[in-house]
Amino acid sequence: MGFIRTLRRLLGLPPLCLLPGISGAEIQPVIPVEHFFAEPDIKQVQLSPDGRNLSFLTTLGTGKVGIALMELATGKPIPLVAAKDENIDSYFWKGSEFLVYSGDLGGNESAAIRSFSLAKRKVLPLAESYRERYSDRANFALILDTLRYDPHNLLVFGPKDVGSWTISLWRQDVRNGRKVKVSSGIDEGKYDVGNYLVDNRGRILARTRIVGQETIYEVRADDESSFAEAARFPLNDEKWEWRYFAADNETLYLISREKHDTGALHTLNVRTRRLSEPLFTTPEGEIVSVLSSWDRTKLYGVSYLTDRLRYHFFDSARLQLQAQIDLTLPHTLNTVISSSADEQLLVIAATSDRDPGTYYLLDRRVPRLLPLGKINRHIKPEQMAPMEPVAFKARDGLVLHGYLTRPPGPGGKPGPLIIHPHGGPFGIRDEWGFNPEVQFLANRGYAVLQINYRGSGGYGNSFLRAGWREWGGKMQDDLSDGVQWAVQVGIADPKRVAIYGASYGGYAALAGATFTPELYCCAVNYVGVSDLGLITSWSRRGGDRGSEIFFKQWVGDDRAYLETRSPINFVERIRVPTLHSYGFNDPRVDIKHWTRLEPLLKKHGKEYEAIIEGQEGHGFSNESARIAFYRRLEAFLARHLGGIPAGRVEVKDSKVVEMPAKGTD
Repeated sequence: MGFIRTLRRLLGLPPLCLLPGISGAEIQPVIPVEHFFAEPDIKQVQLSPDGRNLSFLTTLGTGKVGIALMELATGKPIPLVAAKDENIDSYFWKGSEFLVYSGDLGGNESAAIRSFSLAKRKVLPLAESYRERYSDRANFALILDTLRYDPHNLLVFGPKDVGSWTISLWRQDVRNGRKVKVSSGIDEGKYDVGNYLVDNRGRILARTRIVGQETIYEVRADDESSFAEAARFPLNDEKWEWRYFAADNETLYLISREKHDTGALHTLNVRTRRLSEPLFTTPEGEIVSVLSSWDRTKLYGVSYLTDRLRYHFFDSARLQLQAQIDLTLPHTLNTVISSSADEQLLVIAATSDRDPGTYYLLDRRVPRLLPLGKINRHIKPEQMAPMEPVAFKARDGLVLHGYLTRPPGPGGKPGPLIIHPHGGPFGIRDEWGFNPEVQFLANRGYAVLQINYRGSGGYGNSFLRAGWREWGGKMQDDLSDGVQWAVQVGIADPKRVAIYGASYGGYAALAGATFTPELYCCAVNYVGVSDLGLITSWSRRGGDRGSEIFFKQWVGDDRAYLETRSPINFVERIRVPTLHSYGFNDPRVDIKHWTRLEPLLKKHGKEYEAIIEGQEGHGFSNESARIAFYRRLEAFLARHLGGIPAGRVEVKDSKVVEMPAKGTD
């Protein structure tokens, strides 16, 4: 302990103290909805490469997300960019003099891209969002590579001419917006964005092509050479996953699942096309990221996900640094998310299942660890509920993993449970960490079970493929088996189980209400698929052959299959109240999934509520719409599932407001 105290003193931190525990005898406050779902106070903290400035996203008091800057020499934060129509959802540094940011309009997922000059304090448009649904007239662009080591240019895909659907590759200057066409390495108009990998000099040295029923992986030594085949795999059963080039621009890091179902880290030499022996295989779970020095001259290690995120370091100095950080911040998962080019300044995000997180700046020259700000100042970790990893067997013997979050309090008796399936569905998974939605539901008195059903990522290729063509089938059985497990072990009252999810999770909620209506007392469908025929027909209309084959193999294209797995065809089976929420501009789950479903709900006299937002897409990104949705969700669940005991109190800043009895508005 003496070493830890000394380290904390050197880093300028207060003495160690444990997080306060939660006593079963304590009355937990009912935390306001907006405390969970308002925009974070601070997020996406990034250092400029020269280490002089620190940037972050915040609302700037406008309700829209903008960018602020802190000059580290003065420690004074200043607003830089206030969003207008769009919410800024992502940004990055270009050199140390420019920021590039983007955000969509009305949920259409077509990003408007802008650059900002620190010297001139001036915004420059680089590309526009679609100004109307399905418009082909926008001067849009997709960033293929940020060209991290080029201070002025981006590599973007965009139309050959404004209004053209012939796509070209451009090098675009963030200083003036000028574009120069790049012709080497692409087949104009015949690509998917994810099919090209760029080296550290901005050259396309790796790509994939679809030929027949196969995906061919090709590489080359430089941009003057021809591509040569390095591997080929059946389409939609690819065994390789590109990551990035090392500093030598010959060594390509990739994940291979040829011999290891959960994947192994290898290198591929693009000159010799030789694949190395595995550098790392996970004891369980899958590799999430490959960690390197800022200049990519050193391979530091990997992060991999099991029940929670873990690290394996090859570099002893980086291992020691992580150990020092974890000793100093012992109650959180600590991740280095940004660094200066010389790595003397690091930004650390310290989070947990009960803590949205705090950003810290580590100055290794002093050394000193300075708190930069809490992501959500309203959330008190001691009032949140722990997220417990769980496992159980499905009816066919497959082991399923997930997370159970129980409401704070004495417990001991079965209570209301929400089955909360994730979206995707394929390759996505729930993981351990702070989830405002889950914590909100737990605070309202509900246990929440998140099941990584077959088809989820993180458990190997075989587990992923087990979800093929199992929409409404075995993937749904996994959720049903989770209900039975929760009842058997005494967590859930079988008469008080709800199902709520978004996207594929919304489909699962509809499937639960139609295919297994006896299991649930209510269901909530948020931007969910109601008709599988709509998503497969969408893939065919899009003209993207890879997407068409993906939907055919993974979702299914047999007409009888699509009809029998589509909840819209079985509305008459619904026995319970349902809540439905959609964004009119959703480019993934078309509003037709709702406009075709609602008349059938009316026809069969089903009890339902609906929230349709005209300026939202696949999930509500604007703060006001998001908070309004969760208020409706709260009231709906209180009426049909119960949860908040009468007499609990809601805390609003320093005021205490008496809550109405359960089940009232």
